Amino acid sequence: MKKLILILFHLTIAYLLKAQPPQQPIVLGRIDTVYSNILKENRPLWVYTPGYDTNYFSKPEFPVLYVLDADDHFMSLVTMVKELSATAGNTVLPQMIIIGILNTPHHRTRDLTPTNSAMDKSSGGGENFAAFMENELIPYIDKKYPTAPYRTMIGHSIGGLTAINMLLKHPQVFNAYIAIDPSMFYDNDNLLKQAPTILKQKNFSGKKLFLAFANTMNPGLDTVQVKRDTSEISHHIRSIMKLADNLTLNKTNNLQLAKKYYPDDDHNSVPFNAEYDGLRFIFKNNRFPRNQPYNQYFDKQYSAAQLRKMIDEHYSLMSKERGYIVHPPEAEMNGVGYAFLQQKDYEKAAMFFQVNIDNYPKNFNVYDSMGDCFLARDDKANAENYFKKALSIKYTKEIMDKLDKVQAAK
Repeated sequence: MKKLILILFHLTIAYLLKAQPPQQPIVLGRIDTVYSNILKENRPLWVYTPGYDTNYFSKPEFPVLYVLDADDHFMSLVTMVKELSATAGNTVLPQMIIIGILNTPHHRTRDLTPTNSAMDKSSGGGENFAAFMENELIPYIDKKYPTAPYRTMIGHSIGGLTAINMLLKHPQVFNAYIAIDPSMFYDNDNLLKQAPTILKQKNFSGKKLFLAFANTMNPGLDTVQVKRDTSEISHHIRSIMKLADNLTLNKTNNLQLAKKYYPDDDHNSVPFNAEYDGLRFIFKNNRFPRNQPYNQYFDKQYSAAQLRKMIDEHYSLMSKERGYIVHPPEAEMNGVGYAFLQQKDYEKAAMFFQVNIDNYPKNFNVYDSMGDCFLARDDKANAENYFKKALSIKYTKEIMDKLDKVQAAK
C-alpha cells in the first residue's frame, strides 16, 4: 500500500530538485526512432511521457500531442504541458505524451508539402508523410507507450500547412489540430483553393482546430486593408485570412474552430503563444470545476456526496468531449483519500477510495486503501474483507501482515 499524500508531494519534489548534485543533467524526454517502409528511412523522435507508478496503480492512458519540427518546439511544449498539467496541482491541461517528429536531412520540404511545386523539385511528399504518420508512426507509438485514443497535431509554417492538409484530407488521423501561421500560399494557393469544397462536403464532428496567424504584413496596414493589398509580401497573411473566412462560413460541418491574430508577433515569434492558446482551447474544459482541484476537495462547504457528484459530472463531460472513457487519476484520488484519512474525515476518505474502486476494480491497491479506511474507523470486519480482496488480486507481505493483525484482534 502506498500512502501518497499529494498535498506534500510538490513540496517534496521541489526539495529533491534543490538537493540534486549540480552536475546531474535535466532530462526532458527520451530519444526514439521508427523505421518507415513508406519513406524508406529511419525517423528520429523525441518522446516525453508523464511519470507513473504501476507498482501500486493501474497503467494510465494519456492523450498524445504530435509536434512537427520537434527541434524547434519540443522542449518548450514539454515545459508548458508539465507546468499546466502537474505542477502544484494544475489541471489546466491533461497530462500528455508528447511526440516530437524531427526532420531528416534535406527532407523537411519533401515531407511537409502536400503537392509538388515547380519552385522546388523535392517538394510534394506530404501524402506519403501522412501515410507514414497514420499507418506507421501512430501504431508504433500506441503499441509502445501508454496512449489514450485522443491525438492532437501541432504544425508551424509549412508544418501548419501539413496540419491543415491532415484535417481536410485525413481527418480520421487526429482529433485536434493547431495550425500556426500555415503557409497556405504554397504552390499557388493549391490547398487553399481546395478548402471551400472540402469544408462543405465533410462532417468534422468531434474535431477541433485552432488557427493562429502572425503579423507579416507591411507596416501601416491593418487586417482590413491587407485584404485589398496585392503585394507579394502580404500573400502569406492574406492566404491564411482567406482560409479563416472559409472556415467561418462553413458552420454546418461541425468543426469546432478558434482563430486568433497576433499583431505583436511575426512568423518566427508566434509559435509559443499560439501553442499555449491552442492547447487552452482544445482542452478548455479539462480544469476541474473551479481551478486547482484541491480547492474543491478540501473546501468544507462541500459534502462527500457533493464532491462525488462533481467528480462524476466532470469526467463524464471529459469522456463525451474526447470520445473515450476518461477516469479520474487513480494516484490523485488515492492521495486525497489518505489526506482525508489523516484528518479523520472518514466519510470523504471513503468516498475518494470508492471512486478508485469504481473506476479501477482490477487493481489490488484500491481495496487495500479502503481496508485502511475501515481499519482507521476500527471496523475490523470490513477492513478484513477489503484486505482479502486486495490479496486475491495481488499478494504483498505488507497487506498480509495487516490482515494477520486484524484477524488476531478479532
